[in-house]
Amino acid sequence: MGRPKGGAAETSKKPKAKPKQRGGVDFKKYKHKVGRKLPPPKNTTNTEIKSKMIVLPEQSMASERAGMAVNKRGLTLRELLQQTVHYNPKVRRAALNGIKDLVTKHPAELKLHKVAMIEKLQERICDSDKVVRESLYTILQSLIFPSLKEDNAISTRSTLSLLMANVLNGMTHLSMDIQLMAFRFLELVVLNFPSSFPRYAEQAFNNFVAVLSNDRIHLQDKSKLNSVLAGLGHCLSLVARATENDDASDRPVHNLSAKELWKPTLDEDNSGSSTFVTSDVLTKLQNLIQILVNSIEVSASEVCAKPANDAPSSEALLSALHCLDLIFRTFVREAKKPQMEFGRTKTLYGPDWLNSSVLVYLKKLWGVKRLFHEKGDDRFFIFNLKIAEIFLCLRTSVDDTLFSSEELCQFVSSLFSKAKVLRNKDLMETHLGPLITCIPGLISNAADDSKGYLLEAFTDAFRDSNVDCKLILPYLDAVGEMLLPVGAFLNISEYHSTWINELPGILLQSVDKAPTVTKVVLELLLRIGQYFPTLECENLRPIAQLFGTKSSSGTVELGPFICLPHDCQELAIACLYYFSNLLPDIIEPLACCCLSDKLEPLILFRIVEVLQSTYKAGNLQITEQLSFLSLLMARFDVNRGMACTLEDAQKISNWNTFKALNHLILTSLSEMGDGSLVLELIWNNLSNEIARKPSPHNINGLFRIIVTLDAATNKLMDEDVIKLIAGYLVDAARDLSKTIEVGFQSDKTRLFQYFIKPCRIMFEQNDKLLCSTLEMLKSFASGNDHIFSSVSNLDYPRELSQRVCIVTTILVFLCNDQRLHRNLSLNKIVIKGILHYIRHQMDSNVSDVTYGEKQTLKFAFEQLKTKALQLNCWDRSELEGLSSTT
Repeated sequence: MGRPKGGAAETSKKPKAKPKQRGGVDFKKYKHKVGRKLPPPKNTTNTEIKSKMIVLPEQSMASERAGMAVNKRGLTLRELLQQTVHYNPKVRRAALNGIKDLVTKHPAELKLHKVAMIEKLQERICDSDKVVRESLYTILQSLIFPSLKEDNAISTRSTLSLLMANVLNGMTHLSMDIQLMAFRFLELVVLNFPSSFPRYAEQAFNNFVAVLSNDRIHLQDKSKLNSVLAGLGHCLSLVARATENDDASDRPVHNLSAKELWKPTLDEDNSGSSTFVTSDVLTKLQNLIQILVNSIEVSASEVCAKPANDAPSSEALLSALHCLDLIFRTFVREAKKPQMEFGRTKTLYGPDWLNSSVLVYLKKLWGVKRLFHEKGDDRFFIFNLKIAEIFLCLRTSVDDTLFSSEELCQFVSSLFSKAKVLRNKDLMETHLGPLITCIPGLISNAADDSKGYLLEAFTDAFRDSNVDCKLILPYLDAVGEMLLPVGAFLNISEYHSTWINELPGILLQSVDKAPTVTKVVLELLLRIGQYFPTLECENLRPIAQLFGTKSSSGTVELGPFICLPHDCQELAIACLYYFSNLLPDIIEPLACCCLSDKLEPLILFRIVEVLQSTYKAGNLQITEQLSFLSLLMARFDVNRGMACTLEDAQKISNWNTFKALNHLILTSLSEMGDGSLVLELIWNNLSNEIARKPSPHNINGLFRIIVTLDAATNKLMDEDVIKLIAGYLVDAARDLSKTIEVGFQSDKTRLFQYFIKPCRIMFEQNDKLLCSTLEMLKSFASGNDHIFSSVSNLDYPRELSQRVCIVTTILVFLCNDQRLHRNLSLNKIVIKGILHYIRHQMDSNVSDVTYGEKQTLKFAFEQLKTKALQLNCWDRSELEGLSSTT
């Protein structure tokens, strides 16, 4: 075996250990090569992050909401409806607000799911949270009910039945706040769907009796009581309307007034109105009378005791009086019905019951009236107005042992006197109207010695009323009713003139301020004219200003008549027939209105017809009627020139109007008697109009008047008239003569025949007139172009060929009429003279005529010669030498 290593020799070669240093341990130092990466420290934390991509499937909720209608919180209608039944009221509030937001942004959701919304939301009517109930009320009022009205009646009825079940349930809730809110819901349903109320009337009135009998509602805030009374007022108005409609349906049609015949009906289905007012409903209303009267007494004492104005208490008192008035009106109408009806015995709610049961309540109201009468505030005046309205409603149904008719008249008269000094005019206009409508009935039943001061107070109030005041229409209705010559109204004739004298002023002021009043005043004036044909019209002369006024210079300024609606214009024209004494002042302004372009043709024709009827009735002088008709014929502006075809003329709006007016005027003149005498009377008017140099269209109308009355009159032989006829023919033929060489156009031919027709008739009846006219035409053709300047403002052609063509055209058309051949034959010398003149102008020795003009003259000569030969009055020797060859 070898020796082990590490012996003594080896031990001696080892280096000596260094001595330990004092004062601490020295760290071991490492020598690192440059560029070598350092190893991380042993105490270093590993910050390396490692990640992997995770792929998830599509979320189910996101896919379900894609394309769905959501609110701003991303919730659907279904989710919001589910949250409305949440136990937390804040969640329910947010859900209702979310529904409102969603439906506003997506209206289609409401149309599709309105029934489902009502089925779910109707549970919130009795919600314990006030904010939730208010939010539901807003949603129903602004969103659901307007959309529900668009559905048919059957679906609406079934939907509302669910809602009304919860409304009626809420009315009997233990919580007073929920009860009051339920009455607000009932009012909302009644306002939007009045036809649904009859099915729930008995239950609703039973609940009204219960809540108003509870003293707690009177001790709480008056605004809550006002809410209940407002709902009760709407329900009672439906009952009163139903009884009024039943009363109207029982009367014959001829006994209905005009206002009742035109009264609008309910838009809703009211098939249940026939069984609306049952015995049970009337029993509930009877119970309400006592409750309301007691409430009025208590509220009146409270209001009078408070020095300051308590608006809620005053409103509650006024609402109670309004409800009481509606109940009394219902019972009055029921008492007037036949007593043997289904659902009522012969004595129940009849006149005897009404007289005995209501009397005790009227005593209390009369005491309240005296309490208010001592106060001077405006609000107490309004309270007394409602009380007076109640008494006037019951005046014919109860005995007047409690208060005499004279005392009631004094009470009402004091109210009219107080109304004149009332500070709040808007309040007066709102509440005084119903009292005014009762005045005719009160006066008809009052004694003669007690109605005088009432009529005086009414007349003063009517005189002081403004046209733009809301009360002017009730005043006019009352005046119209009292002016009817029926029964006792004939005894108050001393006030007729005062009322009638106010009407012209009201009429003129209302045209600009209150157009609806204008029609009412015109209707009233028409009835006055019909019932009082001998009425003195001196104070009605301001009515003439409706048609126009005559200035100091003689010109007429048109009045507001031409701007009135069509129905008002018809009424104003009808009044002219009955107030014929005003026509001398109206006839000229009326004629100016007829000549205005703003007046419709139908109104123009109606004016002519009414004036003609007035003349036939002997209420219009013949001279005034003739002056009116001649003025229309001579000055009606057709707005077209002669150089126009008949088709173009008919396109102009007033061309056919003028022709229709022409026919109407001629028909009226032919109905006035002997034509020659009528022409004698109208001749000065025609001469004056001719002197004004009217247009050819108006001259045509004047000639037609002469032809209609007396075409053979010697008045036509006046030189100016002959010039007018010849100049008229020249002007009518100017356009047609331009085509003489190529042939007359058919449309222009028809137009010329229309213009020449009255002249042909005059020439047929008067050969001397024809001769004079031909001489005038010959003079015109020979170059005297100033011959017509005194009767016309038109410029006539100066060229020889044009003048010859015009005269040739006239003679050709005259020769075409077989009825004129005899008179034309008598005047063949004039025609021959015209031919000689034309031939002379074609002679080559005449240097002033050009070659083109000679060719035109040649064609005209041949045409006229051909037509002249057709007269069969010539000898061959007379035409020898008349040759067109030069």
